[in-house]
Amino acid sequence: MGGRNREENVSLKREDLKASESGAPFLAKYLDGPRARLLVGFAAFSAWVNLLICFEGFLRDTVAYGGGVVRDPLFITALLLGGCTLVALGLMPSKLSKRKGGTKAPKGRGALLCGILGALSGIAGVALSITTTAMGPAVTIAAVLIGLGAAAFVVRYTLAWGLLITSFDIREMVVVLCVALCLQWVPFIVVTSLGAVGKAVLAGGLPLLSFWGLKGFAGEDLGEGPSAKPNENVEGPRYVPARMAVSLFCFAFVVQFVWTCNVVMTSAPLDQGLFWLVYLCVLIASAIVMTVILHLMERWGAYRMELFYRAAFAIGVAGSSALPLAYNHLFFSYAVIYVAYALITATMWMLAWSVVFMRHIPARRIVGLVFGLQCLALPCGFGAAKVMQHLATLSEGFDLLPYVGFFAVAVLVAAYVFVLPERTLLLLSPRLLKLSHESLDARCREVAAAHGLTERETEIFTLLARGRDVTYIEKELFISRNTVNTHRKNMYRKLDIHTQQELLSLIEDGLS
Repeated sequence: MGGRNREENVSLKREDLKASESGAPFLAKYLDGPRARLLVGFAAFSAWVNLLICFEGFLRDTVAYGGGVVRDPLFITALLLGGCTLVALGLMPSKLSKRKGGTKAPKGRGALLCGILGALSGIAGVALSITTTAMGPAVTIAAVLIGLGAAAFVVRYTLAWGLLITSFDIREMVVVLCVALCLQWVPFIVVTSLGAVGKAVLAGGLPLLSFWGLKGFAGEDLGEGPSAKPNENVEGPRYVPARMAVSLFCFAFVVQFVWTCNVVMTSAPLDQGLFWLVYLCVLIASAIVMTVILHLMERWGAYRMELFYRAAFAIGVAGSSALPLAYNHLFFSYAVIYVAYALITATMWMLAWSVVFMRHIPARRIVGLVFGLQCLALPCGFGAAKVMQHLATLSEGFDLLPYVGFFAVAVLVAAYVFVLPERTLLLLSPRLLKLSHESLDARCREVAAAHGLTERETEIFTLLARGRDVTYIEKELFISRNTVNTHRKNMYRKLDIHTQQELLSLIEDGLS
């Protein structure tokens, strides 16, 4: 009787699978324990960094409109040092930057120490900005020292989250990633209404919350194997990543440049009571855009990373073009450029994943270059805006804002059309998931036979190719998790791969 019920359950389960394959969701939308940790921890990290660098974040001090006495030296130190360190790590030879056999998620002690350092830096920055009323050497030195601690936290956690995120199958976590990048703006809605204690709690709590998110993955093998080889069907191994990093540098530079010009070159600052509304608009607008993109990906059944790039470009151009309106419509100009920044951040993460997936380039290299250049772009844009402010004072009433807006648009167009044109970006869009299940199964059987996989290994290989995780395979095949992991380990050894992304690319290489 028990055997009969088991056979019926197996039959029903396989019928459910066949029935769901044609209409099954392309993107995973459920929230389990690991995804919850990733969502909360990554959102906390992103929010802390942006609250540190934005004018209306933790460090809004005695200057009439953001930045100034404490924020500026802290901001410049943290991003210059952090950016240079990330770029250096990205350019470091693979043998020096990776452990033999793969990269592991950060262990608890080192991540905790950096998390505590980030928390202390945030609290110290808040305390200094509240108690300081005038610029002086002692204040500048203190802000720089705090910036050094902030830089260490930014570097360690950018790499940690980058390695973790790029180790996931994008189908399994893209929704969670987009939600996290939207939720990072929630603290901005409340931060301006918080007193000194509230800001200190937020500044100290977010890094520790981010550590909690990372802790759940501590010591896990992320599979950044040393044998990964570039896909020869795509451009040279360094060509596309360099283009992507430079293009996103231009995007971040323009956003910071326009952002700062809204502050330093307009006649009257935005009413502080409207800051919460600006960030509410940013949260809603970015959520709408990302929802539309995810809906299109779901409808088409394919990764469409170029949609994030298009959206960031379009909103960036709109925000730059709106700069001359800042005299009379500062709220509009300010909100649009913040939306552009939100979408550019999402674009960076999606394109970083695409390069790691399609090119098999170590995640550390891509994350280091892309986010290192982003960190460097922000103080460069800030400095350029300060130069424009100085030129505006010398021009004695000559309106420079239209020219500033034109320059920003020109930089974005050059980046989009010449540095990283969309035809190049499309080379990073995986083609695999446009296959029917029948042709995918046939390709899996072909690869399995060529590499001598057993029947059970072929079953697991096919399910992994469809984006299924270990939990699903365990229930589908009625075997234990340890058995699944053992078969997967043997299968990866025979295929000479280390990650599920490499598995998908192995299948895809024969489809060109």
